[in-house]
Amino acid sequence: MRPVLILILFCLLLPLSSHAAAPMRPYSGIGVLTLATAGITEPIPLYHEPGISRCCRFPLADLGRLNVWLFGNDQPPHLLVTARKGDWLEVEYDDAGRTAWLKSERRWSYTPWEQFLKGRMVQFLRNSPKKQMQVLPRPGTAEGTPLTSNKPMKVILAQGDWAYVLLDQNSAGWIRWRDSDGRLLIGFDGAAPK
Repeated sequence: MRPVLILILFCLLLPLSSHAAAPMRPYSGIGVLTLATAGITEPIPLYHEPGISRCCRFPLADLGRLNVWLFGNDQPPHLLVTARKGDWLEVEYDDAGRTAWLKSERRWSYTPWEQFLKGRMVQFLRNSPKKQMQVLPRPGTAEGTPLTSNKPMKVILAQGDWAYVLLDQNSAGWIRWRDSDGRLLIGFDGAAPK
C-alpha cells in the first residue's frame, strides 16, 4: 500500500517539476554595456568596489550565454549596468542578479537606456504583468490596447520608463519598458518571448 501511495504522489508532482520557471525579470539599471570579446583571452576580473577587493573572474565561456534570454543571440554580448563611477561600471554578471564592478575598456561601449532603446525591435517578456502589456495613447493613461508577449514593436523614442513604439505602419503608441520597481518589461533584438 505504501509504495502505491508514493508512486501516486510522485506522478502527481512530476508535471509540476517539468516546467521550468521563466527567469525573473532583471532590474534595468542605468544602461547596457556592449562587450567586444575579440582579443580577450583571460577571464574578466570583477570587484566588490571599483578597483578594491577583487571578488571573482568572469569566464569568457559564460559571456556568450549570459542574458541570451533577454537580448537574443545578438553578438557582441551585453551586460546590464546598474551604476557608474568614472571608468568603472557595476554590472549584473549572472541570471541571479548579482552585481560586481569592472573597469570599462576602450573596445567596450556603455550606452544609457534612452540611446540603447532607440531604433530597437522589442517585445514584452512573457512574465511581464498583463496590466503592463498594453499600448497607450500617452504616458500615464489609465487604459490602453492590450498586447501579447510575441508582438514585435520598434522603439522610436524613450523617455524615462516610457517608450514610444511603432506597432505596424498604421499604429503607434506608448508602452512602459520597465516597471515602477525598475524591472525590465521587454526583451530585445529577436530574443524569443520569455
